[in-house]
Amino acid sequence: MTAETPVTIDYLEGFPNFLSVCTSWAFGQWGCQSYGSYEQARREFEAATSGSMPLTLIAIGNAVPVGMITLADRDFDGKSNLSPWLKSLYVHPFHRNKGIAALLIKRLEQEASRLGCKSLYLVTEDARVLYEKSGWQAIDYVQTPFGAADLMTKVLPESPLD
Repeated sequence: MTAETPVTIDYLEGFPNFLSVCTSWAFGQWGCQSYGSYEQARREFEAATSGSMPLTLIAIGNAVPVGMITLADRDFDGKSNLSPWLKSLYVHPFHRNKGIAALLIKRLEQEASRLGCKSLYLVTEDARVLYEKSGWQAIDYVQTPFGAADLMTKVLPESPLD
């Protein structure tokens, strides 16, 4: 993918051939270090729809997936009273630093608003600055299987009435 190649953001459910790629990314990045399984990760992506949570979006460039992000009811067990969550933001290393993560975050926020969400939460061990650039605020520190992390939130703008 060159800098000029456009990236499109779409629902994973429309691209079942990318299911294994997203599962591999998620399991490789998070699951194998937190007692998860490949099958568990796959079931989560198989359940993703465009009309409710979980909802997974994929970034596509040159007809291949280059990134993903998920909107889910739950993500961090230590804060089960908070919902919904931005989770599984991943951009393939070959495609990082091109603004794809920001595009995925923005689109996920729009989808959350469309579904009636008023605010979102996330936990990140190492991407606080990325989320702050998109208007997120750290509200607490938590422990994850990967170490100390920021608990962040964003209040979503109200959707205009259609």
